[in-house]
Order: sequence, then C-alpha cells, then structure tokens
Amino acid sequence: MDEVLLLTIILAAVVLANILARHVTKIPLPFFLIFLGILLAGLPVYKNFHLDPSTFALAIIAPMLFNEAQNSSRLWIGRSISNILSLAVGLVLVSVLIVGTGLHLIYPVLPIALAFSLLAIVTPTDASAVNSIFEANPIAEEQAGILQHESLFNDAAGIVLFDMALTAFISGTFSMELAVWTFLWEFLGGLLFGSAIGVVIVSARLFWIRYNDDTPLIMVLIQLLTPFLVYLLAEKMAFSGILAVVAAGLVQGSERDKLRLTSSRMQLVTSNVWEIVSGMLSGTVFVLLGLSLPEVITAMHVSANPNFGVYRLIALGLFIYFLKGIIRLVWTRYLLKRRVKTNQEWRDSMVMALSGANGTITLSLAFSMPNMVNGQPFTFRGPLIFLAAVVILTSLIMPTIFVPLLLPSQEQNQPRFRWVRRMIQAAISDLVKEKEHAAEAQIVIDSLQQQLVLDSTPNLRLRRQLMKESHAVELKAVQKLHADGKITDDELTYYTQFLKLNNFSADEKIWKNVMLRIRFSLHIGKLYKNMDRAQDAFLTAPVVLKEVYWREQFQKHGEDILPIEQVGFDAVMDFLKNKSGDSGVETNMVRRFYRTRHRRIHGKDVDADIVYQMFMRAFHSEYELIQESLASGKIDSALAEKLQQRISIDEMTYLQNMELFSE
Repeated sequence: MDEVLLLTIILAAVVLANILARHVTKIPLPFFLIFLGILLAGLPVYKNFHLDPSTFALAIIAPMLFNEAQNSSRLWIGRSISNILSLAVGLVLVSVLIVGTGLHLIYPVLPIALAFSLLAIVTPTDASAVNSIFEANPIAEEQAGILQHESLFNDAAGIVLFDMALTAFISGTFSMELAVWTFLWEFLGGLLFGSAIGVVIVSARLFWIRYNDDTPLIMVLIQLLTPFLVYLLAEKMAFSGILAVVAAGLVQGSERDKLRLTSSRMQLVTSNVWEIVSGMLSGTVFVLLGLSLPEVITAMHVSANPNFGVYRLIALGLFIYFLKGIIRLVWTRYLLKRRVKTNQEWRDSMVMALSGANGTITLSLAFSMPNMVNGQPFTFRGPLIFLAAVVILTSLIMPTIFVPLLLPSQEQNQPRFRWVRRMIQAAISDLVKEKEHAAEAQIVIDSLQQQLVLDSTPNLRLRRQLMKESHAVELKAVQKLHADGKITDDELTYYTQFLKLNNFSADEKIWKNVMLRIRFSLHIGKLYKNMDRAQDAFLTAPVVLKEVYWREQFQKHGEDILPIEQVGFDAVMDFLKNKSGDSGVETNMVRRFYRTRHRRIHGKDVDADIVYQMFMRAFHSEYELIQESLASGKIDSALAEKLQQRISIDEMTYLQNMELFSE
C-alpha cells in the first residue's frame, strides 16, 4: 500500500509539472519536475526512500528506449547513418576517454574506472529534454533528425561502456581482450537477439491481425509487454538488455507500414498509449532526481571525506560539461557530413553542441548504480549522482539561454493553427449554403464552431457577461410583447421564470446541475405520479430536460411557449451578430447555447442520416481546402499531413459519438 501511495504522489507531481510547463513556457519541463521532487522530499512518506537499481533499469529505461526506437525514422537513419554513428559511437568513445582521463587527473580521489563510468552516462544526449526550447526557435530539419537518432544510438553505446567500466571497478581488474570480447558479446549479441525476438513478436501480431484479433486490448498489451520480455531474456543470456530492447523497437518501427493500414484504429490507440507512458516515465525520473538530491547533499555534508564537498562537486560538474561541450563543438564542425551547406557552419555547430543536452537516460543510469559493492556501502554513489545532476541541469540551462540568441525567433502563432481555422471556416461556409436540410446542417455548423472555441482559450468572464446581456435582450423583447398586448400576464410571469432558470443553468456548474435534477425529478414525479419517470428525469441532463419541463408548464395552463421563445431567440441572434469582433470565441459559445435551446424546446426531430451526410460534407470541404492549398504551394507537405491528421481524428471522434449530435 505504501508503494502505491508513493507512486500516486509522484504521478500527481508529473501532472502538476506538465500543467505549469504549459503556462510558463520559458522554463523547460524538467525544472518543474525536479523542483516538485525536492518539495516531495520533505514529506514523511518519502523518508528512507530507495529504489532498486535493477528494477529501475527494467521498469524505466527499457520501455523508454523501446518507444524511442519504434518511433525512429528509417529514412533518417539511412540518410544520416554515417553522422549518427559518428556522434553515437565515435564521439562517445572519444569523450569518455578524454574527459574521463582529465577528470581523474584533476580529481585523483575518483578512480579512473568510475571516471569513465560517469562520462559514459553523461555523454549520451536526450533531445526530448530540450524540446520546449525549440518551440519558439526551431532548429533545422537536418539537425533535428541527427539529434533525435543520435540520442537513441548513443544511449546504447553509453550503457555498454558504463557496464564495462563499472564491472572493471567492482572486480578491480581490467583486461583489454576480455573488454573487447565483452563489448562484442553484449553489443552485437544484444542487437541480434533483440532483432530476432522483435521479428517473432511482429510476425505474431501480423498473424493475429489476419484473423481479426487486432483489438486494442490485445495489441497494446503485447506491445507494452515486449520491452520487459526482451530485456529479461537478454539479461538471462548475458547480452545487453538495453541494446536488445533498442533492436526490438527498431524492428517494430521497420514493420510499421505493414501494421498501420491493416488496423488504423489500433495504431491510433497505440500511439496515444505510448505517448502517455513515455511522458509518465520520463517525468517520474526527474521527480526522482528531485527526491534524491536533498538526501545526496545531506549525505555528502555528513561524510568524513572532505573531497565530497558540494562546491567542489559543482565545479567538477561544470568542468565535465564544458570540456565535453568543446569536444562536441569541434566534432560537429569538422567531422559531420552536411547535405545542406550554409554560410554559418560555426553557428550551426554551436547549436548542435548546445543541443546535446542530458536528461532521462543519464538520470536512469545514475540511479542504476549499486548501493553496495563487494559487501560494502558504495560511497561514490551519492557524489556520482550529484555530478550527473549538475551536468544535466547545466545542459538544460545553457541552451535555454543561448539557443534563442543563436537562432532567429519565429512567430508564436504557428501556421498550423491559422490553417485549422481556415479549414473549419471553409466547412462552415459550405454548409451555410444548405437550404433543404437546414436544421441538420446547423447542428454540424454549431459543432464546427465549438472546435473554434476549443482551439482558442475562451474568456469565461466575458462569456458570462455575454450571457447576462443576451438574457436582458431576450427579456426586453418578451416584455415588449406584453406591452403590445400579444401575451398575457401569466405568460410573461412564466416565461420570466423560464429565463431565470435558463440563465441559472447556462454555466453548467455541478451544484446547479444537482439542484436542477432534484427540481425536475420532483416535478415530473408529481405530474405523472410515477417513480420511474421521476428517476429518468433525475438521470437526464438538466440542459436537455428544462425545455420539456417549461413546455409542459405552459401546456398545463393552456398556453404556448413556442411563439414567445421564437421572438426571444430572434432578438438574441440579432444582438449576437454585432458581438463577433473581439469576443468571437465567447460569442460562438453563447450562440450555440441558444441555438441548442431553440431546437430542443421546439422539439424538432432531426434525421441522423442527414446529420451524418452533413458531417461528411464538412470533412470533404476541409480536405478540398488542404488539397488546393498544397497544389498551389500555399502550404508544404509536412503541414498538409498534420492538417489531414486533424481531420481524421475529428472524423473518428464523430463516428464514436454519433448519437450526441442528433439529440
């Protein structure tokens, strides 16, 4: 139970950090995660908290690398394989040897094997750790592709070197022949074994697809279990479990074309599940860093070893970062092959050097260090984790400051969002022309306008103000009917009550919803003397039931609410026509509320088949706009692909919720 509570608190911190990062975009997400982890360290439930390193590698590293591998682009790997291997293997080896040796020379208390171990875990990069930095200042496509795939392959190289160096420290001996053999056995054996298992699993999935067993439950669970199965089997055979997982992920990615078209729904569900799992795991790692920092710092303060001082370790961490950064800068300037030549090669190399940020994998490997070595407490574990943390934080701070200075800033409003609005407006413009099935077309128009609302951030205060003004406009129109002698005193009284209730329920707050459910269920039960009808009324949303309630109230007194409502509705629509300037989003919300009320109170039945046709017509209009814009060169293929994905998701959402649009 305690473990479940701890995990729940960590996941809650991940959620909170992601919310904060969305609203404070200048600060990268990892900083929020680490800060919340530090705050959690003060809770009593985290006293004496320890995580088993082997469990950490299995539960965190394996699924994360599998997901990175399966999402890798075969096109980019084939096109940039020489650059990727140069950075992922050559640069890692050179950095480990040069910086590790330099670290041992200026800090002799750290054995050279552990110096190499530390460099093996802080050299692999994590491009996703600085994604937020490049949202306003995107890097070139070639650089982004190299960084993404470098981070995958250098993870594997770094992990193998880390295992070798740590084994040499624990055993106290080092044999070059044994090291080469171990490297080949772990590296090549892990790749071949993982590839073989990956082929078997993909073949099994294809077999189940052919026999229509490709339900999301079956397929997603198989995919989620794959990295754990591959890792455990590889470790049993003394292969590199991490490399085996990477190879299995690459096989999964290479077979994606066979899997995608045969089960598109399953692919969509799978990508969504992995997005959540990956974000959850990477967030958990940074929270764990924050949780561990206070304990690590405290342990170093109380340690009798003066070489473990915090300030000395911070200086060493900065030395490691800047020395390996210089090596990376020179390497990317002179040893990378560039397909696209520019006049600013030093600037591009500097961007590549700064973009070599450390993140999740570095933390994962740091935490995987053993607590005990040869039966004794591993005294270097805390300092090494602290050094890794200094390098990670520095590698995140530096690009945050300097990358925006190196790259030209772009507009905050990305073109994709502008084109989404154009697509929706094109669909609305087409449906407005529909005269034969105006009611069904209006339902679709209202839904499309709601998408415009969701793509913007509505001002709720302004919406409430518009609702209040619309209420006053409708009340004034009805009072004029009474003054002209067109409705009776009773009709004015009852309709005024109807408007108050309408305004009361407009914001759909929970407590108001409950009050209305009780009121309507009591009224219906009393009216029909039937408990089943009262129960149905309580379970029906008030926004649906209140129009029926008031129509029955008027009919009970021999009066008709419909002509009165028509006058009030027309007055509100005329009023809202002049409110679409600065408050377009909020006006759409209010307009949709009144249109829905108007349709329900008049009890107009709509044809579900026609509604379906109108939706298909709207999607077709959106597709046509994309096709014409792509053909005329107004948008590129990358933007067109994102817009088409948006339409496909909208189509799927509609098909799964068809009944909601014809109520």
